[in-house]
Amino acid sequence: MFDILIRGGLIVDGTGKPGRIGDVGIVGDRICAIGDLSHQSAKQEIQAEGKVITPGFIDPHSHSDLSVLFQPSMTNYLMQGVTTVVGGNCGHSYGPVGEELYRSAIIDPKVAFQAEPSYFTMTALLLPKEKAVKALKEQYGIEMDWHSFKEYLDKCDQQPLDGNIASLAGYSAIRGTVMGMDCCREATEEEILKMEELTRQCLEDGAFGLSTGTDPQYVPGPFATFDETVRMLKIVKDYDGIFASHTRNTDNEGKPDRMGGYEDMLKQAMAAGVRANVSHVHTLGMGVDEKTNAEAARKTLAYFEEMEKQGCDLSYDVIPSPYSMDMTVPYFATFLRPFVLMSGSRQHLAENFKVPDFRKMIHTVVEAGHYPFLDHRNLMSSIYPILTISRHENAAHIGKNLYAYAEERKQNPLDLVMDLFAEDCDMGAEMAMPGAVESNDILCMHRLAMPCSDGFTGDKTMNFGLNEDIQMTPNPMNFSFIIRYLTRYQKQLPLEALIHRITQKPAERFGIEKRGVLETGAYADIVILDREQLHSYDRDADVFQYPEGIDYVLVNGVVTIDHKHHTQAAAGRMLRKNRQ
Repeated sequence: MFDILIRGGLIVDGTGKPGRIGDVGIVGDRICAIGDLSHQSAKQEIQAEGKVITPGFIDPHSHSDLSVLFQPSMTNYLMQGVTTVVGGNCGHSYGPVGEELYRSAIIDPKVAFQAEPSYFTMTALLLPKEKAVKALKEQYGIEMDWHSFKEYLDKCDQQPLDGNIASLAGYSAIRGTVMGMDCCREATEEEILKMEELTRQCLEDGAFGLSTGTDPQYVPGPFATFDETVRMLKIVKDYDGIFASHTRNTDNEGKPDRMGGYEDMLKQAMAAGVRANVSHVHTLGMGVDEKTNAEAARKTLAYFEEMEKQGCDLSYDVIPSPYSMDMTVPYFATFLRPFVLMSGSRQHLAENFKVPDFRKMIHTVVEAGHYPFLDHRNLMSSIYPILTISRHENAAHIGKNLYAYAEERKQNPLDLVMDLFAEDCDMGAEMAMPGAVESNDILCMHRLAMPCSDGFTGDKTMNFGLNEDIQMTPNPMNFSFIIRYLTRYQKQLPLEALIHRITQKPAERFGIEKRGVLETGAYADIVILDREQLHSYDRDADVFQYPEGIDYVLVNGVVTIDHKHHTQAAAGRMLRKNRQ
């Protein structure tokens, strides 16, 4: 007798092979039989006639390892059928951690502000650990009582985890553990030897590979030399791990150079002989309109294909939407954070923007380089090229890209922003790359691509900002990237091919064993979906809704989602590569 028997669905097993009607029998946490099981019985039966049975979906790029200690339910992932996420990306992981340094993450504005108060720094990146530990305890109730990668995984195992997490070791975490607050420089040979030892220990402890972040905001990652990184990657190769990287977007002079970042990463991978996954590929800063962005996407893919021919084992992940940023920002006031804090509220700031000498003061601050977000002289670090007005009491402004609108009105972009905000302090804006829809589609459709969320575990109502005026809540891709991917590309690719790219492909790339496929002996991470009902709300008026069409989600053989009801079964696991 089976524990659970799923009857009569279209089995799409994750391999890319044509689907077939059949049954799936489960005992404990494993799939024990697939086929015609009509004469078998079970303690629990799930009728799946007219539905599709697939492996649980896998997100190859998330930061869930940073949020799971205070949001272990993983509801936002499970509601879209994601049963396993890869954490530890962009060079950052919560383990290992030394005695001196805490490297903060995007979810840490409250922690960072308490530890090192600053109006102008959205999130201080390198914090004294003693202050950060106190803030983590007070803000989120997290007792930071671990040091090693293993101790961190063990800490997470104590949580009521509802999904699975396979974590990379972040190289910024490793570098910070060894070098402490003095990590933003070239390492000595003695320090490199210690980092090699620590990298090896993380892989022994179960890390699935190593990630780096080489953009300026990913310190201390950018300070690691080419050769230093290759030395760590050779250790990753020894453990059959993967190298993932948030590559740099600009050169040493701050000029756009995404291709240079890709070249650095893949040359490092080739030098070490390790397989590589390029993180969240896009064309921001590479084009200015639909045509040039599409050309940039094709240029990127041509380079990847050429590196393949040269022997580089590579893949990449991509957020399946050109309308995506790390967080959802309900009010444009969040981008004016220092001035909202100075004024006391967004309403008071709107009134201050009507005062000439206050505006002059804002110009002085921005032009002195204190707040790059509003400095149009460096478009790679400013908000103007990437933000489009999404809400304003004057409908004539809605849909306008800030940079293009300033040019249209022959205004300094900063003056434009102050004018618009003075009119309506409740205005909103979203990240929307001008003319990037086609380029995003090109990147999503390629055989090397895997869709990702670049997200984290978090309730859709959570506010990571400092207060109600400067809110930061989870991005819609946290709730619906998989469903957007399946519905947007269902006419271009067979269902079996789409399912392969979100199941077996990421499992194989990251070495996640016995997941991502429906076969006997595999873990029973399973999704039952209604293909006709699939719908993502990411472009609807109310984006904070869980998607439609996911009937059941099983994690390790336990029903965890039942028609949008989260059973809180806590059947998830922190996975270890060398003992899954």
